[in-house]
Amino acid sequence: MLIQSLKIFCDLIDTQSFSKTAVLNGVTQSAVSQQIKSIEQRQGKPLLERHKRKIGLTKEGEVFYKGAGDIVRRYDEMLQRVEALDGVVSGTVRLSSIYSVGMRELGPYLKTYLKAFPRVNFRLDYNHTPRIYDDVASGEIDFGVVAFPRPHRNIKIIPFSEDNMVVACPPANPLSTQDRIAVNDIGDHPLILFSQETHTRHALDGFFRKHRIQPNIVMEFDHIDTIKDAVEVDLGISILPEHSVDLEHREGSLKALTIDGDVLTRPLGILHKRGRTLSVAARKLLDVLTNGKAPVAESHLQAAG
Repeated sequence: MLIQSLKIFCDLIDTQSFSKTAVLNGVTQSAVSQQIKSIEQRQGKPLLERHKRKIGLTKEGEVFYKGAGDIVRRYDEMLQRVEALDGVVSGTVRLSSIYSVGMRELGPYLKTYLKAFPRVNFRLDYNHTPRIYDDVASGEIDFGVVAFPRPHRNIKIIPFSEDNMVVACPPANPLSTQDRIAVNDIGDHPLILFSQETHTRHALDGFFRKHRIQPNIVMEFDHIDTIKDAVEVDLGISILPEHSVDLEHREGSLKALTIDGDVLTRPLGILHKRGRTLSVAARKLLDVLTNGKAPVAESHLQAAG
């Protein structure tokens, strides 16, 4: 049985979607259905249980899924070893990040990585945290970058960086004449915050409870650019990651104030699926993101070989 068929079977269970499985394998949804049908015919028994919103496994399917996954992983590992012997780092690497982690934070790492490995087809997109967790868990992307990462049984979390949270206000606001704001004074001002379903907002709510602040929340948004736009036109102040307002602070469209009396930091984590075999290209990207150092360039690898 072809490795591709086994991979399609595993991807279907992981993604719970015929359309996503088709995209991952570069085939049509009809081809996915045909491959699954062919596998079940070869086994002489049903492997899948098709429910209204979930694709489940029969007892035979569970055994087949585990064995197929082991075969696919070993095959991938073999290809990676062959690839490494040639010294060529190529292929596609997919990374998804939350909107508030911009190119000012990721840019230096990506520049280093792409300069060293120009043959890699790197895909970066931005999404909401729940979608990133889902895409990592299903294997649709290699890595995710999120704030305040939370444990997940199918996902491994690697610390990436920490960013101090600051109060952002417009130049027209009286607060702009100072560099710091007392933590207990934050509640005296109208606040524009991340929406309640975001992890950053959960952390801010905990910060308010810790200091017994009754926040005067006038607006909530799920996109950091919308928050900054609202602050710039003086609809309120906000509490944002320092890196995300560096440019506006330098250009004078926003003023960033240090919170005096406590330090609130926003940890960022790199997510990847537990048990997933990373390609050589993906491992090189992880090295850059976690070590912050330039990797061995592809030309050097070839010369060494």
